Amino acid sequence: MSLAAMLSTVTDALPGRSGSRSLSTPSLALGMGVYYGLLVLGFAILIVPIVLVIAVSFNPTEAQAFPPTGFSLRWYGEFLDSSFFNAFFAVSLPIALAVGTVSTVLGLMASYIVARRDIPFENEVVLYFLMPLVVPPAIIGLSLLLLFGLRPLSFVPPFVELTVAHVVVTIPYTFLTSLTALYSVDEELEQAARNLGATKFNAFREVTLPLIRSGVISGFLLAFILSFTDSTVALFLSGGSTITLPVEMFLFLQFDSSPLVAATATVQILLVLVLVVLIGRLVGFKAVTADL
Repeated sequence: MSLAAMLSTVTDALPGRSGSRSLSTPSLALGMGVYYGLLVLGFAILIVPIVLVIAVSFNPTEAQAFPPTGFSLRWYGEFLDSSFFNAFFAVSLPIALAVGTVSTVLGLMASYIVARRDIPFENEVVLYFLMPLVVPPAIIGLSLLLLFGLRPLSFVPPFVELTVAHVVVTIPYTFLTSLTALYSVDEELEQAARNLGATKFNAFREVTLPLIRSGVISGFLLAFILSFTDSTVALFLSGGSTITLPVEMFLFLQFDSSPLVAATATVQILLVLVLVVLIGRLVGFKAVTADL
């Protein structure tokens, strides 16, 4: 049986499909049981760890126990007075915003050239921008550590080093989302604007950019989250007063263990959720997720 025929059989077996009558009741029940079982398992793998972390953060004692023995905001107060607070708002958040902005701009520029210009070795150029996806982050971190350690680049501050490193890691995502959005927009719309007297930049800003807005925002969101939660690359380049939140949490867990880490992780989750909801309200969830 061909793949298309197999997919057609599975589709017809879903509720509401006329072809489901051809299957016996036990087979249909088994198929639906497997389907919903895998669906529940997938949600459990994604949601249960988050629920556990949030629940532990309200534990009044120093034990990371679940279920919590009570309800307390003690560890959120501790978070405000801990080194996590500075790593959160003074290091990780500014770096993630800078990485999201720079990576989005560079990814958009590169994708526009690939999508709208006839350039030699186009496939090779695309592979070049996707290379960070196949290179382990630890190799990227080590390579950049050695690069910034060279004499001509020894003056580069850690903040810039981390920003550059995270841009390298995140640019494939901003490039792909922008490229996908550009391919979905008819190039003739931009040409029509130019025929009406608009410059190249104005035609892009007034016509193309609004149409690919969802792809650009999707790339920014991915770059921000990847930078904000990265620990592998940051382990090689963090130092001094520039220690990101994931690295700070990793170092803390080597010598101590308390719900303070769970409270910090909960604040981190809350920030990402607020950002996602805000972008969803401004653009629309369907528009943002269309290019993810």
